[in-house]
Amino acid sequence: MHLKRAAVLVGALGLAALAAQPSFARDRGPDHWEQLGCQKVGFLVDRDVIRVGRRDGKFSAIRLEVSGNTVFMNDLRVVYGNGAPDDIAVRSEIRDGGQTRALDLKGRGERVIDRIEMTYRAKPNFKGSAKVCVMGLT
Repeated sequence: MHLKRAAVLVGALGLAALAAQPSFARDRGPDHWEQLGCQKVGFLVDRDVIRVGRRDGKFSAIRLEVSGNTVFMNDLRVVYGNGAPDDIAVRSEIRDGGQTRALDLKGRGERVIDRIEMTYRAKPNFKGSAKVCVMGLT
């Protein structure tokens, strides 16, 4: 009899703990990535900008996702809503269908992003394009 009551009590405590969690933890999980913008990048140039603009959300990290071709990303310059820049050395090859690791943003707390300036390396004698999307961690 005591075991049955203990099982009911443990089950009730588990439901209470779940209800006490913030709604985002139940709905999206702790790592929610939101698409901030995409840019078709051509290999005849080596710089592009993704305009994010002011959003309600703030972000603690970003990551890049690439499709259509392999891109060698050199550096990113994240410009925040207040105009402050954050230079991030990526220096990695991102293959078609791949993504970077989470790139932490500088500063205290989460930051509103205005735009992301990308510097990448073009493939020699290659004319084509790829699509680079920026995801923000809320």
